[in-house]
Amino acid sequence: MDRMSIMDASFLYSEDGNTHNDVGVVLVFDGPALTTEEVMRAIADRIALVPRFRQKVRHMPLGLALPVWMDDIRFDLRRHVHHHPAQPALHPIGAAVSRIMSDPMDLTLPLWQVHLVTGLTDDRWMLVVRMHHAMVDGVNSIEIIRLLLSPKPEGEPAVIDNWRPRPELTDAELVSALAKDAAQDAMNAWRASLSGGIQIPKMPETFDPSPFMQPGIPISPWAINGPVRPGRRWGMLPVDLDVFKKLRAKLGGTINDLILTACGYGYSSVIAEYLNESVQDRTMRVMVPVSLSSQRSGPQGNEIGAMVVEVPVGEMPAMERLERIKSQTAALKQLKSTVPANAITPGTTLTSPTTLMVATRIASTAPTFVNTVVTNVPGPQNPLYLSGRKLHWLGACIALWSPLKIAICVHSYDGEVTISAVTDEATFSTVTPLLDAIGEGIEELVRIADLESGSEPTTYVGRSL
Repeated sequence: MDRMSIMDASFLYSEDGNTHNDVGVVLVFDGPALTTEEVMRAIADRIALVPRFRQKVRHMPLGLALPVWMDDIRFDLRRHVHHHPAQPALHPIGAAVSRIMSDPMDLTLPLWQVHLVTGLTDDRWMLVVRMHHAMVDGVNSIEIIRLLLSPKPEGEPAVIDNWRPRPELTDAELVSALAKDAAQDAMNAWRASLSGGIQIPKMPETFDPSPFMQPGIPISPWAINGPVRPGRRWGMLPVDLDVFKKLRAKLGGTINDLILTACGYGYSSVIAEYLNESVQDRTMRVMVPVSLSSQRSGPQGNEIGAMVVEVPVGEMPAMERLERIKSQTAALKQLKSTVPANAITPGTTLTSPTTLMVATRIASTAPTFVNTVVTNVPGPQNPLYLSGRKLHWLGACIALWSPLKIAICVHSYDGEVTISAVTDEATFSTVTPLLDAIGEGIEELVRIADLESGSEPTTYVGRSL
């Protein structure tokens, strides 16, 4: 039995039917598709490496504390693996992922699913691996995928699996365990206070706040923010990783800075053209999730925070947009290194689930602090295989929660970057215009890099999927 962290529980409690907090890792393979039985066999061979896949959420009696993870004594792999023939569509990959991610997960089962989609064009097929944010963050989800796949076409030997579900605890046993854990937490906190082990974040003495004093005013919160509605629309744009490496070498900054710059161009175009909102001399507040370090031992769940970057929108020189973003991210990274995760969530044993549930509901109706999310998750740069089939593309569909109705996730794999966008179907009937506009923003940066180096102009041509 493991106790859920405050952050993980907040993901669970924010579910409201329209908001469902799970991430879908999109794996597009070359070659003949596996059958449902072959997919289940491949998962069964590796599932011992991911204990959480056979655990479900158990709520504490009377809401005395946050939920716990317990073995599912009725675990059945067939409840988690589903087959869908691809339907005719202009973008069959995007259409299939949109359908799969539109329905909330069954929260009474272990919080993951695998969806097999067969019959894609070019003799391709796909797995969509859904995992709830209560059990993984973006980085951990990729690590789990790497356990399922192999760098060798022949795959890895099956892992010895001696799993036997532990009996479910009674309510009385749960309360007794809670009392023991609470006493231990109190003792640990007391010892930490005496030894100076409690870390309090401090502002760096040399910190310069000027990068955050950006010109321009925020865009109207009504432009792209509001309650999340049912249904999802998802798409993906592949880009060669070498394109970003070339831009980084010639224009400076990080790959994340370059992607944020292209997103600023893309959002400018779509908000002005499709939503008829003013963007000139405005900024967008973009939340960029980051991992936080912690000195705590034991299973702590998600240890993440976020940077908020003011991304300039509207017509402006691309290099000016890039420089303004670079100055902010550099300053934010300096701050990140001073804030340990356990200074934010020091203990969770006696946290009230009722209080946390109310807080997450209030947060979804509070004034908009950020407009969208752009998350960048580095992936493996070597080919990966599943039962001899090569992984061709790796993408992701991340969660939406009110009032954030549009989100972008960036993955890199085997020399290629995929930029994935998701929204609810009430906001956009398709994300293709946004992805195409982001591609145009990348093309603009490539042209500037070519001009500065004196080389022949090249054109980046992207096709959203």
